[in-house]
Amino acid sequence: MIQPSVRSELVSYPIRDIVQEAKRLEKQGTKMIYLNIGDPAPFGFRPPQHILDAAAEALKQNYSGYAPSEGDPELRSTIANYEKVAPEDVFVTSGLSEGIDFLFQALVDPGRNILLPVPTYPLYLTKQRLSYGTIEFYDCDSNFEPDVDNLRKSITKYTRALLVINPNNPTGSVYSRKTLEAIVDIAGEHNLPIISDDAYEKLVFDGEYTNLRTIHKDVPLVSGNSISKNYIYPGARVGYIAFHGEQWSVMKDALQRLCNQRLSVNWEMQRAYMAALKGPHDHIAKFNADLKKRRDILAKRVKEIPGLSLAAPKGAFYAFIKVDGPWKNDAEFVRGLLKEGVVTVPGSGFLPTDKGKYFRVVFLGSPEQINEAMDRVARYMKNSK
Repeated sequence: MIQPSVRSELVSYPIRDIVQEAKRLEKQGTKMIYLNIGDPAPFGFRPPQHILDAAAEALKQNYSGYAPSEGDPELRSTIANYEKVAPEDVFVTSGLSEGIDFLFQALVDPGRNILLPVPTYPLYLTKQRLSYGTIEFYDCDSNFEPDVDNLRKSITKYTRALLVINPNNPTGSVYSRKTLEAIVDIAGEHNLPIISDDAYEKLVFDGEYTNLRTIHKDVPLVSGNSISKNYIYPGARVGYIAFHGEQWSVMKDALQRLCNQRLSVNWEMQRAYMAALKGPHDHIAKFNADLKKRRDILAKRVKEIPGLSLAAPKGAFYAFIKVDGPWKNDAEFVRGLLKEGVVTVPGSGFLPTDKGKYFRVVFLGSPEQINEAMDRVARYMKNSK
């Protein structure tokens, strides 16, 4: 038997791990409602037509070779204009996920860490482990807004950077300007850079949104983004990281080396992303209206079910629902819910188990799907007492 490496055992991705059990039950006849993964396509959402047209035109124009490792020059310039940086500050990646991978490879040595919010997106946990870094968190309050006092206390001499995910995955929270300004001040006090995950920045349907690029002062900032969620095209697998500030020159050399070793990002999709950034952006208002409608339905249903509670999301398309009941942990709750035909993700995939029992729901489905899913959740809760 050929054994896998120790490093491979460090990899976990609960958002997709749950699917294997769901598929097994589906083969046995259970009709499943998949609310586990943030992919708009299965729910009938499509990228704007001008983006698809740009991808098709790139194929016609034979953008079939290797692109420059750091990215298509025109796309880098377009991103630079958007981020208010120079083109050489931009590195195009195969989705933001690859950009996250590169940042951890470049920043985290064994025993060091990037300080993560709790709850956090699971990819950050895996990349921290693969870098042999330590898993360190800062807390959020009951509305999933960062607790800035706890953030300050959580910084140690081993901290290399602070991570901010806004709007947040898995909670859908949107951070206040006051909180973000406090994070900038704390980073400045400790001479630490900030990593800003902006993957959902256009998907805000309640309240005001502030991006760190507009308020980071002289604190070094790296912004990460992609075509996946804001432009409803996750299968394109193209994103970027953009460095803000003068302190990143050596880090940019490291990023160039990391980009070189994987050759390039799909060139046709880079042309599509350029079209996405240039616009028009008419789809965003409608998409946000659709998301708000679905959020409202979900929040109402959660409120009606004893044992469930929710800090209503203001952005993205996730709800992080707290559950009280007889289950020993949220993984047990989610496994039981599978038998009712509802696929969600246990909260323990996003946060330490001592923080309570949660499960994450994607509310991209139709109102009918959301209501049917919550009917099944209510039945499961009632029958489990």
